[in-house]
Amino acid sequence: MLQSQSMVNAQHTIIGTVHSPYKEKFAVPRQPGLVPSATAELEILPPFNDINAFNGLDEFSHLWLIFTFHKNLSPDSEPTNSWSPTVRPRV
Repeated sequence: MLQSQSMVNAQHTIIGTVHSPYKEKFAVPRQPGLVPSATAELEILPPFNDINAFNGLDEFSHLWLIFTFHKNLSPDSEPTNSWSPTVRPRV
């Protein structure tokens, strides 16, 4: 899928960080159901961490997060020229 120019120049406000036990991308299981004990934590940063913003959230079974892979961007927020859409198999 080709990105439109508006997607490349999109600006985002960081409201939180996901912390997981995986520090390397090749350590992440391809099928998340294979490691049910692996959990992650979502840290909501101030000023977005107001408890009132989450009222009623516990009534739902799932939460959709929209995110950007921050390391896929170069310092000037443009996609890096070295990116490749291919997958490297584990060694």
